[in-house]
Amino acid sequence: MYGSEGMRKLVAILLTFVGFLACGELARAADGTCHANDANDTEYLIFWPPLPGATPGSYGSVGDFAARLGTTGNGTTRQLGYGASIPVLVRDESKIAREIKQGFDTARRTNVAVHFNVDDHIGWDERPDLWNWYDPAKIGYDPNNRNNVEWYNWEGTPNKRRYFTPEGSSAQSPHMCYNSPAIQKEIGRIVSQVVAPALREEISKLKQENKEYLFAGITVGAEAGFDDYSVIQKLPQIRRSTDAMQMQVAKMLTHAATLMDEDQAPQSRLGYCSLTNAGYSKTKPPADINQALAAVNQKFIEFWNKLFFDANIPCSRIYTHVAASPPQDHNNDAPIRIVFNPYTRPGWTTYPIATLENGFQPLYDELAKHGNPAWGGVEANATFAKPNSLSWEKYLAWHYNHGAKLVGINIGASDQSLMSKLIKGAFGDEAMAAYREFLKGKKLVEK
Repeated sequence: MYGSEGMRKLVAILLTFVGFLACGELARAADGTCHANDANDTEYLIFWPPLPGATPGSYGSVGDFAARLGTTGNGTTRQLGYGASIPVLVRDESKIAREIKQGFDTARRTNVAVHFNVDDHIGWDERPDLWNWYDPAKIGYDPNNRNNVEWYNWEGTPNKRRYFTPEGSSAQSPHMCYNSPAIQKEIGRIVSQVVAPALREEISKLKQENKEYLFAGITVGAEAGFDDYSVIQKLPQIRRSTDAMQMQVAKMLTHAATLMDEDQAPQSRLGYCSLTNAGYSKTKPPADINQALAAVNQKFIEFWNKLFFDANIPCSRIYTHVAASPPQDHNNDAPIRIVFNPYTRPGWTTYPIATLENGFQPLYDELAKHGNPAWGGVEANATFAKPNSLSWEKYLAWHYNHGAKLVGINIGASDQSLMSKLIKGAFGDEAMAAYREFLKGKKLVEK
């Protein structure tokens, strides 16, 4: 469009600079990362639902949990928060504004900040008008929807449903094609015309009430990546493992294999729709398919982040969500480096396993490459650590002592036994003591 690669880059930098000025926040163009309010921003401790004693979908226990802790922080340096969800791809869009308002109302009533999660790719079961390419007898059927879902091969064999997701469960809807023009157009419409106006209205009210600290921001994403069903071929060897985590993986893959047999689906990887849209083909394949998919993934994440930034949500209140524990090698299509862009703070799932088992140095190294911006452990739980190897205070210190401004404690899991273990750890005496010390302003000890 601009005649040369150098000119395109120059225009992109200028537009980014202008955008941050308009929003009142400025990122360093040199490293392309949000640096707004890095040093003196409030540090948030968030708890994703369900909280102790809560019924599914209920906010009723937020105040009770705050009372159990005995403090909500001071609203300036450290602040307690809770997690809520903003639905996006739903049939009834009036639900979006209702959920947002309910979240802010709960924050005001309890003095516990609200932090929202926006699922970017899993929860679109209610929009078969975007994904039903295969069943004329069901609502939303359109054969052109095959261009909105992922393919198994260059020939364009489309996925019918997801056999496992990052949540560890299957889904009725197929795997989304992240760079489908129709998908991105619809997401853009909903965020700009429905989600953003509701958010801005509530944030404005908080500002008028001098309670801006009660908005802890938004985590945008749900560990986007590309399902690779070829792993099911490794099921026999995984079943032989006695490791609890591997046993859970075996259970998930067994269920996936059963569903795939029903659909006669190939046990192969997905991603060919996105790769085709990115300019690749059977005769012009990428040199490294995982790295090409990682690039698609990075652009998808940035696309979502920019929507919220353009809607005047400060970049210091937007976080990404990518899993940090998988091996950081060429087989990873969602490496920790893809979270950096000018419209957001980097955010990761930070369970202390695999890549992060011995500490967060891999994260610190990547953060240093981008000027050490503020960041978030948006999905966290120390219970995953090897028994007696990591205290909750040390785990929190790995975050907050190294620039994190948000830690989101998660106890949700598709497996009930795993969820029970996470609940026991996250709300046990040691963990609760560490939370109280943090919220009261204590310097966390890492040794």
